[in-house]
Amino acid sequence: MLRCRLLCSSSLMLGLLSAGLAAPLAAPLAAPLAASGQAAARPATQTESTPGAHVVGQAVATMPAINNIPVYPRTVTDMSGTSVALDKNAHNIADLWFAHNEITVMLGGAERIRVTADKPEDLPWLFKIAPMLRSAETGIRPDIANPEDLLNRHIGLVFVPTRAKAEDLRKTGLPTLDAHYTTLPQMLTSLDMTADALATPYAHLIAAQYRQKLEEVEQRLQTRTAALPAAARPRVLHIARLSPLQIDGADTLIDAWIQAAGGRNAAAADVSGNHRPVTFEQIAAWNPDMIIIAANAGTVAADAPLRTLAAFRQGKVWTNPQGVFPWDRYGCEELLQLEWAAQKIHPDLFRDLDLRREVKAFYTQFFRYTLTDDDVTRILAGQPPATP
Repeated sequence: MLRCRLLCSSSLMLGLLSAGLAAPLAAPLAAPLAASGQAAARPATQTESTPGAHVVGQAVATMPAINNIPVYPRTVTDMSGTSVALDKNAHNIADLWFAHNEITVMLGGAERIRVTADKPEDLPWLFKIAPMLRSAETGIRPDIANPEDLLNRHIGLVFVPTRAKAEDLRKTGLPTLDAHYTTLPQMLTSLDMTADALATPYAHLIAAQYRQKLEEVEQRLQTRTAALPAAARPRVLHIARLSPLQIDGADTLIDAWIQAAGGRNAAAADVSGNHRPVTFEQIAAWNPDMIIIAANAGTVAADAPLRTLAAFRQGKVWTNPQGVFPWDRYGCEELLQLEWAAQKIHPDLFRDLDLRREVKAFYTQFFRYTLTDDDVTRILAGQPPATP
């Protein structure tokens, strides 16, 4: 069930949202990010012929500042169950989990990120759709973060991927939230937590829209694959790295999307966790029906033993898409990953899925960015943006 927790200081905004006009509001309220990158397309629902469209437009035009101003002080409970007090300094963010930055960006917090774990050379699409991140201190992971430096930068909100690091940084006086998750339901909880921490009505609006969209996709996949017996669910191996050889096993988000897409994780019975080392002999023993290779895993050499596997010989090996973040890992493009994986694993069941259209719509709605046809082609191939 859609849980939309909108904090809005304007009774007009609440009235518009309760009237079911949340979707038309999304793009206009996110204008700062779109203006910094490529202008987002005007939503099809907001046209001159749409009943009440001019009213929505006038309301938005008179209250963008209200919608984008965070409301502090507040207390937020992180993914470890710890309550953290945030004050007005939380406007300045250090996002130290490389997978979480795109969630902060999606929820409208790009301009508030002063320190990021990410770097332009590693995630070029992220810095293309949110170029303001180039003015932040980049490449600062939790293990190298200097608490004194963060305090000197007046950082009032830190996101990290582990409970231990969150506790360490809180001891130095930095309000820090553990944002980790390993399942799709946990991802949505972390998303809501992040919206609470950003403390803007826009963040809550987008979190609610994302939840609704993800639940719709999950329901569609479940409906179409529910009747499949185990024998009709291909055994899928996900390779995270080629040198050294690493795969993803059970108890991971990778395992979750493989199952949701109608497959079985070929390694799940023997391996648990992310980026687990494995030998070719073990992969050969599993003999997966299909293999998905991470976009940044490296290239399979022409004489690599992997090419002797049946999956290679039958053409059932694919490179995973990568956009703002690798779709197959722990970012919000997990929603697109579900659709892509379902179409690869069960092409007949999802023949009607127009993935290119889905990608364009996702970027417009959630990143306020309009992709070109070439952009979509590159993302689906796991390639960086074209050089200007």
